[in-house]
Parts: sequence; C-alpha cells; structure tokens
Amino acid sequence: MAAKNEKTPESKVCESCGREITYRKKWARNWDNVKYCSDECRRNKNKFDYRQAILDLLKQRDANKTICPSELLPSEQKQDSVMMEHVRRSARLLAAEGKIEIVQKGQRVDPENFRGPIRLRIKST
Repeated sequence: MAAKNEKTPESKVCESCGREITYRKKWARNWDNVKYCSDECRRNKNKFDYRQAILDLLKQRDANKTICPSELLPSEQKQDSVMMEHVRRSARLLAAEGKIEIVQKGQRVDPENFRGPIRLRIKST
C-alpha cells in the first residue's frame, strides 16, 4: 500500500458559538463549506450578536480593565442563562479573531474550555 501524503486541513471556528471545529473525514468533500460545529449551531446560529457591544464597552474602559459579560444585558436578563450564553458566544468569536481575551482570576483562559465566571478585556499588544 502506498502512503498518502494528504495534509489534514486546519481547524476552523464555528460561526455561531466560536468553538473550534476540527476536520472530520466525512467532511472531505465539503470542508470549505462547513461553518457550524453542530446541528444546534446550524439551526440557532447566534441570534444575538454582542461583538460590537463588547468592543464598545471595553473601549470606554482604561487599558487592561475588564468587563463582566453581564454588563451588556439589561438588568432583567442578567440571570438569564440563555442570554448569557449568547454574550459568551460573541466573546469566544472575538477571542478567536484575536481582539479580546477571556480571563478568570486575572489569568487568560482558553476560549474553548472555560467554566464559571469570566471577565473580558482588550487583547494586549
């Protein structure tokens, strides 16, 4: 048998939730068209896009200052886990674009694997 010299394509970022999409062999024919990591992301997309609101709020703060994602929501939605997930999705997308950092206890965390309370800050140059 001859060895194949095919490279595995690079990972992508889901356009809905900002999580990494890793290549799967079943997508070989249409990898260029894959945009979402799951059927749920494809169905729901990101109905509420908070990316610009996050950037605007961060620009109002001093350098290296952080914001809580809940600051973007009206008071009646701050405890709504569904709405908070939309803000977190937007934050993951901005982190994937290299515009912001997601931090916990002052330390940058992986946008793919964080749990619990987070803060957002402009990415330091």
